[in-house]
Amino acid sequence: MAGLRKIRVSGNGAVRWPVVAVTGLFLLLPAEPVWSPGAQSALAADAPAKGKPLLDEVVRKARQEGELVATISSSWRKTLIQPLTDAFRKRLGLDVKVTLANVESSQHFVMAIAETQAGAPPTYDVVQGTDSETMQLHGAGGTQRVENWEALLAEINPLVRSGKVRLDQIGQGPLRGQSFMFMANVKQLIYNTKLISEKDLPRTHAQLGDPKYKGKFSQPPWTTHWDIGLAALEKPDRNEWLDVVRKAGKNGGAVLYESAGVQRVILGEFAFALAQDRYMRQIFAKDPKAPIGSRFFDDYNGLTGFYHSVRTRPRHPAAATLFALWMTTPEAQAIWQPSDLQAVPYGDSKIDREFRLNIEKSKARVIGWLDNDKTLELLKWYGTEEGRKYVEAMARAIRGE
Repeated sequence: MAGLRKIRVSGNGAVRWPVVAVTGLFLLLPAEPVWSPGAQSALAADAPAKGKPLLDEVVRKARQEGELVATISSSWRKTLIQPLTDAFRKRLGLDVKVTLANVESSQHFVMAIAETQAGAPPTYDVVQGTDSETMQLHGAGGTQRVENWEALLAEINPLVRSGKVRLDQIGQGPLRGQSFMFMANVKQLIYNTKLISEKDLPRTHAQLGDPKYKGKFSQPPWTTHWDIGLAALEKPDRNEWLDVVRKAGKNGGAVLYESAGVQRVILGEFAFALAQDRYMRQIFAKDPKAPIGSRFFDDYNGLTGFYHSVRTRPRHPAAATLFALWMTTPEAQAIWQPSDLQAVPYGDSKIDREFRLNIEKSKARVIGWLDNDKTLELLKWYGTEEGRKYVEAMARAIRGE
């Protein structure tokens, strides 16, 4: 796992910024202390003594609450709801009503921010969303910190308790102790090997505007493939970057959701598409001999992390805490991953190990929003009025406007 930190492996994913004004609210987020390996070891040693009584108390409160209402990924099959519900209740010894809803976070978080600003009870006790969406919700005061989360997580997640997974692999920066990563994907090119060779693919995002690729590729309408690019540039010029996006937009063959774009690549209608790594797994799961390949860009490849967060003033805070922490466990992962096929960067399944190895072997430059001060500052800027207008302009540029 040592190489994981070096390559910074931290959506479905559109960055669809809420229309609710949250300007400057990111600045209110408290700084978190740096977590050291020594502290992790101390926690592991202390967990049996401290974690068990803390967990017992949260479970007791959850039983009194009697219910949990949570969101899960909109892309997950509804057939996963009952197995997740049963496993969660069994693991924590809960006889409570559990409602899990497939919700598109980019749409719900607008409502969640509005609920918070109005002081209304949240619709869901715990919600899932991408790192960028979750930062927006944090900035609006829409999530609350889990007290004693380190000891509770070590008690619930055996990989944390054993020291195999560090706390900062599940939550870091402004999200530390408030939101907990449970899966991620990384952006890349997916191409039809019968139509184009690996050596003929564009090496940088700017090369997508090259006339030789005219009409040969599709890209999604959301900005996830482009917005983090400013953090990858040494001397970013926002206007110049918009021009790069616009040239690619005019040069592309279509603007399609990633899944639809990948299907058109499989059918041979496009040579390649901007997509994410899990589609490769889905393709080969259906047809191991499919004429499909993938390649990372040389300039950067955005990583999207997905987190669960306990909402501010939830009706069932104890049950929400338990669910957010339990969703980081191998037990929960074993239920949803076989069908969804997204990776857990700190996980130990075959998919997770191949995910890390693929990035390491390719030496790809993978960057996420919580990697460093530069990415965080950019994310905060996107939360301002000026930044939101820029994202809107980027979305238009994707369509060549």
